[in-house]
Amino acid sequence: MDNVFSRERLLADKLQCKEFTGIDVIEFTNRLSEMAEIGVTAEGGISRFPYTEAEKNVKELFKMWLEAAGLKVREDSIGNIIARFEGQNPDLPVVMTGSHLDTVPNGGAFDGVLGCLSSFMAIESLIKQNKRPLRSIELVVFVDEEGSRFNHGLFGSRAMLGEVNENDLNKFADDQGISLVDAMNKQGYDPSDITSVYRDVSDIHAFIELHIEQGRILEYEKKDIGIVSGIVGLTRIVFTFYGNTDHAGNTPMNMRKDTVAAASEFIFGVEKLPSKFSDTAVATVGKINVFPNGTNVIAGKTELTVDVRDISENSLNDLVKDIKELGNKIANERSLKLDVKCGDVISPVLMSQEIQNVIRASAEKNHLSFRDMPSGAGHDAMNMGRYVPTGMIFVPSYEGKSHSPKEWTSLPDCINGVAILKDTLYDLANQKVLIFP
Repeated sequence: MDNVFSRERLLADKLQCKEFTGIDVIEFTNRLSEMAEIGVTAEGGISRFPYTEAEKNVKELFKMWLEAAGLKVREDSIGNIIARFEGQNPDLPVVMTGSHLDTVPNGGAFDGVLGCLSSFMAIESLIKQNKRPLRSIELVVFVDEEGSRFNHGLFGSRAMLGEVNENDLNKFADDQGISLVDAMNKQGYDPSDITSVYRDVSDIHAFIELHIEQGRILEYEKKDIGIVSGIVGLTRIVFTFYGNTDHAGNTPMNMRKDTVAAASEFIFGVEKLPSKFSDTAVATVGKINVFPNGTNVIAGKTELTVDVRDISENSLNDLVKDIKELGNKIANERSLKLDVKCGDVISPVLMSQEIQNVIRASAEKNHLSFRDMPSGAGHDAMNMGRYVPTGMIFVPSYEGKSHSPKEWTSLPDCINGVAILKDTLYDLANQKVLIFP
């Protein structure tokens, strides 16, 4: 269990932490460590799936801290936690912040959790300093962001935005056949009251989420803070090459219709295409199925899935077009048949330029280095950003590790993130007007 989470490892860098008024480094460490003990796996990772005892326990612990700090805490009918720090004018639209506490299987201690804890400690620091802003600030813990149990990620934020109805809930079950509705009922929630979860977006002034980068750019460039410019759009396309299934020993090379060879050529070509369109475009073949998958058999069918992403919708669409053309070209040259099934295209979501400016000003004030960057992964901020002005703060990830027991962000980087989030929340909550991009 080398390089997994431990309180001692986190505290090893305590002396490197900058001092920020109202942010208790030891309290942060203790809280993060306590949450990391809930759902721990034999490999030193964490598994906390929605509507399980592990998730319930970490939520109860977090709610206890929220209530002890004097926040008004409630849980809606599907399990989103909402904690409110009342502003001077409670009738104004709120500034919202938060993330999630669920994990992928055998995940790490920082993904999602750091965003929730940083939001809480930022608000707690404002309370300690008697800095009550004009607008109220709401901390939201969104349920089921990862989609690890019911395969419907970003669930809590989609529901809050009115994108989920009662009929939708009946479509999902986990690998054990337990329906989403039954799992929710068992934990004491009321899926039949889904409409009570909906929020009027006109009541939300802005949303801000802090998250680990889940990549290597900040660490590589030695930057303290990432200011997210947008969250990439993505689509997945399944390509299936059909040829002939033949004996590996008795079929001459010039008489073969080998779909694995075609798939290999295709994968190599896909790797070269993104750079033609933008510096942020990526395309990945991460799933391949070969039929019949025998050592001494020429495969007559090979299926592979291409994951395509970019921050620009135009370049995303152009890249997808070229990938399809590449597949057809290879199939034609090799006298194969090709079937192409396109998944839904999720459009990119740009972050509010005004919120990016607020984050940038906070980083400059606190003498922290920063860079603008897109997010290549989806977050609840992606949903929120389609309705309200939204921003994201990234902090570095050691070696880019994510969704793994080896996921790690140093204590100084964590505390820097809390400080930037605190300033950002306070500035946004004192704004009279924020223009939606």
